[in-house]
Order: sequence, then structure tokens, then C-alpha cells
Amino acid sequence: MIIFDLDGTLIDSSERMYRLFQDLVPESTFSKEEYWRLKRNKINHKVLLQMYFPDRDFEEFNKKWLSLIETEKYMLLDQNYPDTLEVLANLKHKGEYLCLLTARQSRTMLMQELERLKIDSYLDRVLTTEHKCTKVELFQSLSSINTQEDFAVSDMGIDILNAKQYGYHTVAITHGFMNEKNLSTYHPDRIIHELAELLLI
Repeated sequence: MIIFDLDGTLIDSSERMYRLFQDLVPESTFSKEEYWRLKRNKINHKVLLQMYFPDRDFEEFNKKWLSLIETEKYMLLDQNYPDTLEVLANLKHKGEYLCLLTARQSRTMLMQELERLKIDSYLDRVLTTEHKCTKVELFQSLSSINTQEDFAVSDMGIDILNAKQYGYHTVAITHGFMNEKNLSTYHPDRIIHELAELLLI
């Protein structure tokens, strides 16, 4: 079994997040590259607002963010990474059981997006927190069927820690929301730069 994170791992949602930030903080002059350089260096929105937009209330910002981030207007900005579908197809051909584990709020919107991006047909199981549980609990729910060959793939350090806690091999990928330097501090079993490298494992 291979457990995939979604945003920043299988799909590129960087435009969605950048665009929403700019819409919520219209005084921002960040380019997309500048915004993501900060984010990939572990500067979250709360710190970012404190540093650059101290008049902005984080709680108000975060409430609007959560209410808008998974609306159709913004989700249509998401796209697959160039090798996503090819890699998933190859893994399925090899007989791998593929599971998606994500913190999306709406399962309905998630499934619509997976269908639009043609990812859904490759997945054997889709797990999402829907703000009803944590990703840790989802990893735990899978741990009873965990074997030595199972591994988890994510661009986020916290996912690496959660997966390691339940005995999974871990693969960190650098094309998402954290850079290689920061990912390495979570001690994944392997660091890759693109999904195609999974086919060599």
C-alpha cells in the first residue's frame, strides 16, 4: 500500500492558495514566487501577517480562508503535476494498492476535484478528515493493515512524523509546500524531487 497526501504531493495547489491570499490581503504586493518562498521556509500565515501586515487580524483572515479555500472558484485553479497520472497508472499496473489521505474539509468537493483531474480511477481508498478527525487518526485507522512494504508520500513534515509513528516507510517530496532543507529535519526514509522517482523505489 502507498498512502499519498494530496495538495503539494499529487496536485499543484500553489496557485489556488496564492490567489486566495492575495484576494484576502489585497494590499499584498507579493509575487507568487515570493509568497511561496516564505511558505516553503515554514513561515505560516499567522507569522506572515504579523511580519508584513500587522494591522490584519489573523483570526478573521483564517475564518475567511477556511470558508473559501475549497470553493469551486479557487479549486478550479488546481492542476496535476506533470507526471502525476503517469506515475499513478504505472503504480496500479504494478499492482499497488493506492490510498489518498488528506485534510480536506469537504469530501464532496474533494471527489469532484479528483474526478476532474482524472485521479479518482487510480485510487483504491480515499480518506479525508472533513474537520471530524485528524490525519493522525486516519493513519492509525490504516495501521492494522500496515505491512513492511507500505509507505507514505507527502510534502509535509507533519505527515512524515505521523506515518513514522505507525511504522510506515516515509518518502518526502520537495515539489510541494516545504523545501528539502526543512523536510530533511523530519528524517524521512527518502527524499524525492518528483513523483516519477517513486517508480525506482
